[in-house]
Amino acid sequence: MIPFDPAKFDFGDDEIHAAAAAGKLLSAEIEFNRSCNYRCPYCYAAGFLDGKELSPECAESVIRQAAALGARKIVVLGGEPLLCRELRRHIGLITSLGMGAEIFTNGSLVTAEWAEFFREHGCRVVVKLNSLRPEVQEKLTGVPGALDKAMKALDLLQEAGFSEEMLAASSVISSENESEAAALWRYLRARKVRPYLEILTPQGRLLENRRLEVDPHRLKEIFDEIAASDRELGFRWEPQPPLVGAKCLRHQYSCVINVNGDVTPCVGVTVTIGSVLRTPLEEILRTSNVMSHLKNYRQMLKGPCAACERTENCYGCRGAAYQLTGDYLASDPLCWKNCDELLRLPPALPCDAGKWIPHRPPMTMVKRIVEVGEWSLVEAEITADNRFLRNGRLDPEVLPEIVAQACAAVSCFTDDNPGIKGLLTGMRNVRLSSDVAAGERLTVAVRGTARIDNYHTIDFRVTRRDGGECASGELSICRID
Repeated sequence: MIPFDPAKFDFGDDEIHAAAAAGKLLSAEIEFNRSCNYRCPYCYAAGFLDGKELSPECAESVIRQAAALGARKIVVLGGEPLLCRELRRHIGLITSLGMGAEIFTNGSLVTAEWAEFFREHGCRVVVKLNSLRPEVQEKLTGVPGALDKAMKALDLLQEAGFSEEMLAASSVISSENESEAAALWRYLRARKVRPYLEILTPQGRLLENRRLEVDPHRLKEIFDEIAASDRELGFRWEPQPPLVGAKCLRHQYSCVINVNGDVTPCVGVTVTIGSVLRTPLEEILRTSNVMSHLKNYRQMLKGPCAACERTENCYGCRGAAYQLTGDYLASDPLCWKNCDELLRLPPALPCDAGKWIPHRPPMTMVKRIVEVGEWSLVEAEITADNRFLRNGRLDPEVLPEIVAQACAAVSCFTDDNPGIKGLLTGMRNVRLSSDVAAGERLTVAVRGTARIDNYHTIDFRVTRRDGGECASGELSICRID
């Protein structure tokens, strides 16, 4: 039997900062499967529950790569993990490599045999429990009898010898259960079950059930009430979103690998930064612009979050920021500290590119910033009065200028610093098409690949609406701050 080791599951601030500085992991979150027997109305994975499983070979490779990068635990996501055919094999490998396995389950399939297996492997198990009222638990899971199933799972796990450090209950704060959130927290404390209570992230099935969302001011009241109650029990913490009684700094030390092998920063920041089916995990994390931005959040955050006195240990919920604004560096719109500062929040994406570039008409050809991510997307339009048209066709040598304008828009938007100028200093492996006509709209995709001082190397692709490529290659740009 592998004894439970708390050091594998919880990390101190110094450990987190050291891991971020060294480019190491402390944990990795893996979707081994996307099958589920529940239909939670706020599920982030809604629309993806297709029953697919990560191949055993890929799962083993990812687990070993995470261990090599320093991970101390693997967080097992889903779907419902207990529906994964290879779950025992995966947990066996995780623990054989000296890591801990933390399993998030709805509890409905937990048996005495599963409870014993998890205990023998030193796992932490987190059971979904959103309410102590049967009707509310059923509403928030979509399954009759869900409360009895969750309680039975907790009973079986505690009977198997699970301590408070090994056993937790996961809850979301919604309009259905916000009145009992503090009571649920106190119940879990009294039962020696570790409470995990968090704010809803506006994505997945929640977008079809917005009635479940709770106003940020009310969220503050709930956090404050629970903090006061916890102080009476000797637990002291400062309320901050998105987790009750805890800090979310996962972008400093973790990532998500989904069932398709795609890597994202977290389940809320759904920007694909690479695929482990094509690229080693270490290379994906080391070369990702998105991960670099998130690790250096103190210099990169925008709006009120950038000026907040808590930025040393808080960056709000990056998932909420991304899902609500399209910008993972924007201030968290769901943080109660930002409620009265909404006018200072950067614009949501897509947004007009004009503010962010130093170019002015008639030279301006980019129109909208659509997405900022590993590959950022900017729309350009070839208007009928474009000075570079010849017989109704765009001079192909102008396409690199359009790309340079797109780079300027993305760079200035990311830095929240409009109008920074730059010079196009070089091109390599450039392919240009002469078949771009007046009236066409183009999508410019750009990705920074290297930087030395103010010199940036950019990969780019330019496509038409029909997906046809009209330019690609690499540019060098000198930014003039």
